[in-house]
Amino acid sequence: MTIKNLSKWGRFLLPILLIFSLLLTPFGPSIHSDAARATGTVKNRILNVRSSASTSSSIVCKLTQGSKVTILSETTGDDGLKWYNVYFAYNGDAKEGFVRADLVNVSGNVSGTGSSNNNASLSTSDPSSSSSGTKYVKPNVAIIRTYASTNADIRSRLDRGTSVTILNTKTGADDGRTWYKISFTKNGTSMDGYIRGDLLVDTNPGGNSASSNSTDVSGTRYTALDTVCVYTYASTNGDIRSRLSKGTPVSLMLSKTGEDGMLWYKVSYTDSGYNLNGYIRSNMLTDVNPGSSSGGGSSETPSSGTSATVKPAVANIRTYASTNADIRSKLSQGTNVTIDSEKTGDDGRKWYKISYSFNGIAMTGYIRSDLLNIGSTNNNSSSGTNSGSNSNPSSGGAEVRTYASPNADVRATLQNGTKVAIIKEVTGDDGQKWTKISFTQNGETLEGYVPSSMLK
Repeated sequence: MTIKNLSKWGRFLLPILLIFSLLLTPFGPSIHSDAARATGTVKNRILNVRSSASTSSSIVCKLTQGSKVTILSETTGDDGLKWYNVYFAYNGDAKEGFVRADLVNVSGNVSGTGSSNNNASLSTSDPSSSSSGTKYVKPNVAIIRTYASTNADIRSRLDRGTSVTILNTKTGADDGRTWYKISFTKNGTSMDGYIRGDLLVDTNPGGNSASSNSTDVSGTRYTALDTVCVYTYASTNGDIRSRLSKGTPVSLMLSKTGEDGMLWYKVSYTDSGYNLNGYIRSNMLTDVNPGSSSGGGSSETPSSGTSATVKPAVANIRTYASTNADIRSKLSQGTNVTIDSEKTGDDGRKWYKISYSFNGIAMTGYIRSDLLNIGSTNNNSSSGTNSGSNSNPSSGGAEVRTYASPNADVRATLQNGTKVAIIKEVTGDDGQKWTKISFTQNGETLEGYVPSSMLK
């Protein structure tokens, strides 16, 4: 072939070779990678997006149920649970943050792990460096699984600094990472299970270790408030194991300083016939039995057919005994009802099945016992045609809601004249202005929402 002919063929082949080389550049895979990213849909009614993989980090924003996010990577949070680093559109802006993995429905495969969960972070405690001996729990709380997968059932939770014995190692089928099978002692019982390798270190990190931060105690205490939450570990960030009514006896097992710097007790108790244990903050307990909570009404179970009236400005009547149930009606303060029966709700509290008249129609539903005045009647009571707005009764106070909606659960009721700190103003589900406030009740600082019209 002559040089002249080669030049002719070169002019023909050059564009083809250029196109082929562009297809091999890093831009091709990058575009494909973005298109293949997993997406998530928010499961909860309200989901906090955090600035890092920790419930103690600041809240970037709140997403509502059904909101879509794109998953960038996954990581392990301070609580030992899986979190997703996500980005999404919010009020016209692009935002990024972290959400707990169990609070979103995932579509597609999460392509990689986050910076706190990658191979570089394992270099300081690479599990392949040792497959036997003693190691220590690294995060504040680490979850021990029944097999080497984050999809496995939870066998136990261990505090930071707890010592464990390595039995063997294996690669997790779901994540391809190294897991340890370990043995450990919990509440005097020898147990075994699986923990991810990056959650253990060779030297005791101290902190919330059961050995360095716990003291064995004994004796009986009683719950001091109408409702006291029992947590899975010494923090209000823990899962709620039970809700105990006022005067419930508990047996002390150990004391420790919680994540909030306050004294907590690990206690054992009986709930619905089951022997359980968990953590209660010390100021929620008393040495002397204060008696059971009356819930604002009679301490005895009212008989079927007992009359009562609605106590708060607006009370939600549910389809069954749970705040998760659908709202059947909204009854205004003073509405007459008849108690049909009593039962314990999903929250461990007392509920009444009631019959009442709503817009001239006879209906039945469930209401929490503390929202009724037992044995009283109101001859001038309305039939419950309340529009659903959260009005401020002249003799009562303002209901503080968990989010900006008259359909939200009531967090507290504040008397007229109570001083509160204003955090921000938002537009609620009802299109009205609501104010997020902070306030102190029973020695605790709480937050919630009230209609802005209730403040002056």
